[in-house]
Amino acid sequence: MLSTRPTSDLNFTERERRSMQHSIDYSSVQSLPEIWSIAQDKFGDTIALHDPHTKPEIKITYRQLHQQIQQFATALQILGVNTAERIGLFADNSPRWLIADQGIMTAGAVDAVRGGQADRQELLYILQSSGSTALVIEDLKTLKKLRPELDSLPLKFIILLSDEQPAASETLKVLNFSQLMAMVGDTVLQPVKQDRQTLATLLYTSGTGGQPKSVMLSHGNLMHQVTVLGAVVQPEVGDVVLSILPIWHAFERSGEYFLL
Repeated sequence: MLSTRPTSDLNFTERERRSMQHSIDYSSVQSLPEIWSIAQDKFGDTIALHDPHTKPEIKITYRQLHQQIQQFATALQILGVNTAERIGLFADNSPRWLIADQGIMTAGAVDAVRGGQADRQELLYILQSSGSTALVIEDLKTLKKLRPELDSLPLKFIILLSDEQPAASETLKVLNFSQLMAMVGDTVLQPVKQDRQTLATLLYTSGTGGQPKSVMLSHGNLMHQVTVLGAVVQPEVGDVVLSILPIWHAFERSGEYFLL
């Protein structure tokens, strides 16, 4: 939700005009991750993400966001993630969620998303249904909820979006966020060829009519939202946006990509 300011119809028209002047042509963009280099070049040191609830609070600029997405993607490639591979992403709203989501896509993989607070059996079902070979989760609490069934799944590794340390007795390969980012070193990201028909993500229905059902969304599906949502709202640099819906929700996700 954009922060609101009293405006007249005339001011709103002027705002629309200014927004069109600052609009970006995405017609040549073939995959969603390409927008972050454009955003870095255009907005640089402007704050992109702000989480005031952490201690210390987190503020990430567009330049830092692009760099961390690239870093996350490179680490996934080091860990052996291949193009079109499925990765479960079970976590709730945070700057690291966006970095993981776009890092997965940048590496050429497909994420299957759901909130970490979802029912245990539902999360396990999504992992199996999606054919995920890796898992990114919010924290150790979420990992504990899913153990020990994870031993029977073909998971190469698990990434915690927290900086918690897994138990010494843990038999699965588990890395926390900082460990993952630190492993990149001087390794360079290998570009992955993707187009608007390439599968980007798997969304799962609520499951109220039975088991959740997978919805396959391409990069073209996501880029359509980035292109057309300007007909509804015209953000300007410095506007504050409040994220309310769960980040894995289809509309919240589309809106966040567009607003950023």
